[in-house]
Amino acid sequence: MILFVCTGNICRSPMAEVLLRTRITEAGTDGPEVRSVGTAAVGGPATPAAVEVLADRGIDLSGHVSRPLTDGSLASADLVVAMTRRHETVIGSADPDARSRTFLAGEVARLGGQVGPRGPRLLADWVRALDGARGGHFTTGRVADEVADPYGEPIETYRACADRLDGLCTALARLLVAPS
Repeated sequence: MILFVCTGNICRSPMAEVLLRTRITEAGTDGPEVRSVGTAAVGGPATPAAVEVLADRGIDLSGHVSRPLTDGSLASADLVVAMTRRHETVIGSADPDARSRTFLAGEVARLGGQVGPRGPRLLADWVRALDGARGGHFTTGRVADEVADPYGEPIETYRACADRLDGLCTALARLLVAPS
């Protein structure tokens, strides 16, 4: 399972969740399960701006209800995709075992390009290869690998965030479903 993590689970991580799920489906495969949570989620809906920018792409986010990050969600995730280094820190504090499976959104695409497509490997095995591409030790990703929070910003900021996430999710989908 792939788990996207942001703060409120009302903007970035739910957009990434449905974008990746859509890109995997478009590739003609079921792919791994994809979910999203927030480090401070309280059970609210996605922001109207997040719903709007995805509706413009033909994707329905209107039924989303935010979910909190839990020990169970981390334990069941093969790959944890954090939006910022602060989220990485929260994840590592909550579950030190999840650190080797946790990457920034941009980092997954970048390192995935180095290790190549998943092919026939189990998702967990591919994630271990991603971790190995970091040099065998946990390091936080680059600032450029982060996805900035659009919350409270104008709709143009949400569009830019959705563009960034869509590019990253498209690259990730290609890595996940590419033939071996």
